[in-house]
Amino acid sequence: MTLRADTDRPFKPSWPQRFSVLSSFFGLGLVAYFYLITEPDLLAYYQVPEWVLDPRLKMALCAIFAIFLINDAHRYSQARRQQKQQARQLQSEYDNLWQSRKQLQHKVHTYAGHADKLKLFISDKLLEYIEYDEKFLHFKSIAAEVRHNGVIGFDKVQSALEQALAQPQLNEADQSRTREALQQLRYVWDLLDLATTDNIALHLANQLCDLEEPYYQQSLNPESADSHELQSTFSPVAGLVRALTPLLNTPDSLHQAVAEGLPCEWQDDPSFWLSMEPCGVVLGNENHWVLLLENLLKNAQFFSGKRPYRHKYRRIGVRLAEHSGKVRLQVFNSGPGISEEDKAKIFQLGFSTRRVKENHGKGLGLFFVGEIVKGYDGTVAIENIDNRPRQMTLRLEFENGDVHTDSFSIDVEDDLPVCQRHGETGTDKTLSWSFEQRLRSVEVSSADAHQPNRKLLDSSSRSLNWLDPQYPDNPSWVLDINLARKSSGIQFTPLDVRGVQFTVELPLAASRLAEDATLEDLDAIDVDRLNQPFQALDLYHESNH
Repeated sequence: MTLRADTDRPFKPSWPQRFSVLSSFFGLGLVAYFYLITEPDLLAYYQVPEWVLDPRLKMALCAIFAIFLINDAHRYSQARRQQKQQARQLQSEYDNLWQSRKQLQHKVHTYAGHADKLKLFISDKLLEYIEYDEKFLHFKSIAAEVRHNGVIGFDKVQSALEQALAQPQLNEADQSRTREALQQLRYVWDLLDLATTDNIALHLANQLCDLEEPYYQQSLNPESADSHELQSTFSPVAGLVRALTPLLNTPDSLHQAVAEGLPCEWQDDPSFWLSMEPCGVVLGNENHWVLLLENLLKNAQFFSGKRPYRHKYRRIGVRLAEHSGKVRLQVFNSGPGISEEDKAKIFQLGFSTRRVKENHGKGLGLFFVGEIVKGYDGTVAIENIDNRPRQMTLRLEFENGDVHTDSFSIDVEDDLPVCQRHGETGTDKTLSWSFEQRLRSVEVSSADAHQPNRKLLDSSSRSLNWLDPQYPDNPSWVLDINLARKSSGIQFTPLDVRGVQFTVELPLAASRLAEDATLEDLDAIDVDRLNQPFQALDLYHESNH
């Protein structure tokens, strides 16, 4: 018998004490019988019959006594086994009770330690957030005081820089430095302006309303615009070049590429890949656009150098184009994906995904991005990009006319791409081929591509790296080609494309001049329905007259 696990009552053993009555009393009688038959005087005195002395009676009495002894021994052994079993059961209950007590003590110590750690964690976080809020409020108060007391100083510095810029004897280098200083001064002023406002989106929307009238006047009469005043519109391309200039190793190459004309694809920097198309102007202040770009680009730069997000061929992809009356900006961030829950909170003040991995971001950069986009009546979208499996085909053409075709698949293991040859079970990080002939061309095609990608090899080529031309900003594979006079070697490597793409769309200034199509679709019934709330006011005025 074992102790049941579902019992909720303590075990109570029963140990009855049984006395061997039959064997004891029969044994006393048997002793008295043998004593009687051994004394002739007693036999004669009591006149015991002869059959009492029969040996068969002696044997029968001894057999009966033996049976009584065996029965008592059996009963004793049963009671003994039952007592031992109950003793074991009682000891097992004691052991279980002791173990449960030890486990309870261990849980108490463990939970007490967890509670202490939780208290410390909560206190640290509270101090951190309180310190953050105090710093933020302190910064706002400082910025407000600087803005309030710096108006006169700002006007003086701006006037001095404008007068210096108007001097004809300044050379080109001095004019460039003075113009850049004036631009940075106005940028700092706009940053303080945003930092001291209570509602950034509403503040920007009010500024756009103030700029609409000068823009309309300028559109109706372009000759009346004063070139010395701040313009009511800005070029998204110029703002992107301005935001990228401090982050590049060779900014002069970018300036030259833009000066040669758009569209252009620029990739002379090891960290950035840039694609720009002609765009219209946007109503507003260029400094706000630059602030939005700086926060998106610096956030992408933070993750581009972190493991496991970086690799040799990964860059920050930036695309700028015009789409349906809006300027569209796409920035590829090679950091970790953003969950659906965090997407709704990513643009909130103070929220940062970096705190999860002990990278204490302040949660200000994307907050400014969200507020600027709302102020300009635009949209911002977040798209997670993951590695995906696909079928690939490699076609090799040699100089002697031979053609070699090989098919394989790209699978995903532990979120990373791996290669698997058809008909084989194992996977590899790379696939290699070697031939005793020289290659003339290489063609790579995949199931998701509209057409295969083909590359002709120069006769003087020795080694080259061919990146996926379908996605130059975030290539999904690289082909390492090594050529000799009579041999060729190829190695295919799938690349990690995980990341997040931010897409920002702002309406162009020209779209604000277009007529509102929604008003044209209204019929007479809709107009009457819109005027219905104001009919009571019209009746009131008519009754007074």
